[in-house]
Amino acid sequence: MAFCTFCNNQIPKGTGEIYVLRDGTMLNFCSSKCKVNAIDNKREGRLMKWTSKQEVLSSEKKEEKKESAFAKDVDAKLKEKEAAKKAAEAKK
Repeated sequence: MAFCTFCNNQIPKGTGEIYVLRDGTMLNFCSSKCKVNAIDNKREGRLMKWTSKQEVLSSEKKEEKKESAFAKDVDAKLKEKEAAKKAAEAKK
């Protein structure tokens, strides 16, 4: 079994298309849709929502949540303000 170069789906034996580049690299495609998107439109499969590569990447991104330094600073300042308000209310 081969896998599509663009969408990473399995290609059943006897189906699909093979595109050979000038340097001898073979690109396997499961459908003409994948071939057109990869070669003619010069798109990347990992950026297309309908490909299984995108599904794999989006599931990994949901698990990992990276925050910028700016976002961390804003969160810290908000927590400080809330703590100051609570302290002021407790004194009254």
